[in-house]
Amino acid sequence: MILRALKNSPEKMIPVAMTFVVVGLTILMIGIVWPRFSPSVPHLGTDWNDFFRGFMFGLAIALEAVGIVLATAAVSAKKRKAL
Repeated sequence: MILRALKNSPEKMIPVAMTFVVVGLTILMIGIVWPRFSPSVPHLGTDWNDFFRGFMFGLAIALEAVGIVLATAAVSAKKRKAL
């Protein structure tokens, strides 16, 4: 619903898209360094560590993809308004 409200204003959609990309990159960074900090979590086996790391990678990729789709839609809407 929030994203539908942004559909009519591409100027507001671009910062939201960049926020998705930045949050996705941050989660990707956490997923990359996860093996260095995971032994500090008590009693988690390698299966759970792999699950959390994979989940972070998947979430990061999904957020970055949403950001790119929103940015592309904003640019195309902005070009349509300019014509």
